[in-house]
Formats: sequence, structure tokens, C-alpha cells
Amino acid sequence: MSGMDKRDYPEPGAESIARPASAGGAGATCAGGSAAQGSHAYDLDNCIKCTICLAHCPVSRVTDKFAGPKQNGPDLERFRLLEPAAVHPSIVYCTGCRTCEVVCPSGVPVAAMNSRAKAQYVARYGAPLRDRLLATPDVAGRLATLAPGLINRLGRSNWLRAAGEKLAGVSAALPLPRYADRSFPVLYRMWRRERQGAGVNSRSSHGVTGGEKVLYYPGCYVNYNQPQIGLAVLDVLVASGVEARVEEFPCCGLPAISAGLYDAARHKGEETLRLLKPYLEEGYRVVTTCPSCLFTLSQKYGELLGLDLAGRPEQITDIFTYLLELKEQGRFSLNPAPLPLRLAYHQPCHQRAMGCGSPSLDVLALIPELQVVDLAAGCCGLAGTYGFKREKYPVSRAIGENVRQAMEQLALSEAVTECGMCALQIGHLTGARVYHPVELLSRAFAQAGQKG
Repeated sequence: MSGMDKRDYPEPGAESIARPASAGGAGATCAGGSAAQGSHAYDLDNCIKCTICLAHCPVSRVTDKFAGPKQNGPDLERFRLLEPAAVHPSIVYCTGCRTCEVVCPSGVPVAAMNSRAKAQYVARYGAPLRDRLLATPDVAGRLATLAPGLINRLGRSNWLRAAGEKLAGVSAALPLPRYADRSFPVLYRMWRRERQGAGVNSRSSHGVTGGEKVLYYPGCYVNYNQPQIGLAVLDVLVASGVEARVEEFPCCGLPAISAGLYDAARHKGEETLRLLKPYLEEGYRVVTTCPSCLFTLSQKYGELLGLDLAGRPEQITDIFTYLLELKEQGRFSLNPAPLPLRLAYHQPCHQRAMGCGSPSLDVLALIPELQVVDLAAGCCGLAGTYGFKREKYPVSRAIGENVRQAMEQLALSEAVTECGMCALQIGHLTGARVYHPVELLSRAFAQAGQKG
């Protein structure tokens, strides 16, 4: 690859990074934790210069355009304590995958330092219009709902994509995600009316069932690109005796954080919390199907933006951790129908960063005849909007080569992952059909006649 110092890939299918002790297996849970904002001055002294963060950095592995997480993190952080302008231009190549923090033996918040350094760089030198537009997927999604068919046709026009790359710096090689004909909020209202019209007791307009209050947080990708995932969540919860409430939220702000646009991210976060806090204070459990949204809400808000999640981050969790809780309580005793499929599983980076393993694998193990093979191939490389940027696309594709090789060696043509962006990248690199785990669970319940 021109201009890139491509190093050897690990053996496809092998573990490419150290897994947290809780990874996989029974007891793996993904719930919000506490992450306090503050100075990392004391954490700097914990860095022992072992460079393990550099050795496992997926970006440094494929290109020399990124100086590495240690240099941009603890090394330059010492200078930034006195001079905020001590940021290296290569910081814009950090994907924010958090692998550096997962492997650090001293608990140094390397990724947080890199993220703040990027924000300082952007505050000093500015960000291109392209990055500002890509940081607002909720705005793009709402506009696309006006004419999704036309937007999808334009997005697949080769000459328009070539023009977009030349004029705006958006890669022509990676197709934009397809927008759904109807957004999830619209489909949710239709789903609700259909149930009420069929005489199904909705229990309450507040989604309260058996004294438990549950709110589903879909995220932008479900809202505008893959709304069938949200409908699958509702079906699975109803089949389990739980009817969740759905609220319309703005983007959580992660794309803005990743672009170093902290002011824009804080604005999104404040609006999200304004809508979310009343539910948390009323005792709602908040479940989501997006690991990146969960990681942002429960950890990045406090750590990077200084936002307070009403002091209740533990009330936010992923759908599979919640289903496993129901199972432990004896409330998830359904028998899904067999699904004779063999699929590859890809663990998203932000889920790995939370150290919560893969609760979805424990739930999918309840489906007879379903074989799920963990790729253990590391980062897919897309990193949200990172791979859509012209100068980042070659890096993104090179990082994802591990995933492509693992799929090829294991002779798998279908995959499953919790992250919509990872699914997009896997499909782009391999041509595979990629499911969200909850779609498989919903299908197994429906075939067993256990749809709510």
C-alpha cells in the first residue's frame, strides 16, 4: 500500500489482543460504570513506557502516519500540562478504538489522553466541513427520511461519489449506508397502533410491565438505517413479558467526540441527558443495542465531557445483559426454535473496551443448532465515520484485513455483530450478510410461535 508501513498481520482467527478476564462465557455483562472527569496528571506517572499500547494499536500496525498512542498520549500530555498546543498533527489518525487502554498494564487512560489531544488540535487548527457534517448522523438521517429512495440512488452513483471524494473528501470507495424507507420512530408508532388495534394490552403508555420500567435507546443507526433491529428488540422484550417505552433522542455525540468536536458533542450530550434524566430518576432501566452509544452514555460523558448521568450510569445496559438478568430471575424461560446457521462473530472495539465480554454469545447459545464462531480478529477498522474520510480509507481497509482474512480462512459467508458500523465494514470487505444478534433471537422466537 502506497505510503504505508504495513506490518505483518497476526494469524487470522487468533486472538490479536489480550481479552479482559470477563470476556465471553457466563457472567459477562455490559452495564454502565463510573468514569470521572478530571486531570490525568497522576496517571502519567503510572506509564512505565512498556509501549504495549503501541504494539497493539491497530492504526500503528498498518501505517506510520500515526505517531502512536503513547507519544500522543502520556508522552506529550506532560508538555500539554504547561502548553496546550503540544499536540502532534498525527493525532487526527487516532480511531478512538480504545485498544491502548484495554492492553495497558498500568491502567493509564491512554485513549482519553489521545481524545483530548485531538480536541485540542481541532480547537487550535479547526476541522474541515466534511468532519462537521459526518459528526451529525441524526441530522443527515432526518433529512434522508424526506426522500430515502432518492438519497440511496444518489449515494450509489459512481460519478457523484467520485465528485464527493474530490470536492468534499468523502471516500468514493466505501458506499454510504443505505437509509431505510421508514425510520424506526415511524415504525414504532405503527407497531404500537397495530398491537393496540389487535387488542393487545399495552399495560401502560409508559411501558411498565410487572412493576418494571424499561426504555429502549435505539441510536442513530437503528433510527435511520436498520430499524428492523429496533423492532426485533421490541418483539424479543414483549416475548419475554416486558414492554419497553421508546423515546426519540438526538445523536449521543460520539461522532463529534471522535472528530475532536467537543463543543458539538457536549451540545448533543446535554440534549440527550435532558431527555434521559427523567427516566433515570423515575427508575427506568435503559437498554440499547449499540455498544458505542452505551460506552458514550455511561463512560465518555463523564470522562471526556464532564456531563453527569444523574449519578445512575448503572441503569444503562445492553439488551443482552438485560435478557440474562431476566433469565437469572426465571423470567426468560422461552424456548427459541432451532436456527441451522453457522456464522462468524465480531466483537466491537467499544464493547471490548468496556471489559464486559460478549453477553450476546451467552444469549445466542440458547438457540439450538446455531453455531457462532468468534473471529477474534481485532478491530474492523471503520471506527464510525473514520473510514469514510478519503485520507483515512486506506488505513481503515488495511486494519480490517484481519477480519477479511479470518472470514475467508473459516469459510464463513454470514456474520453477526452488535455494532452497525462494524457490520457495514464487514459487509464491505467480505460481501457477507451481517446480522445483529437480536435479529437472530427475534427470528428464533417467531419461528417458535413466541412472538409478542
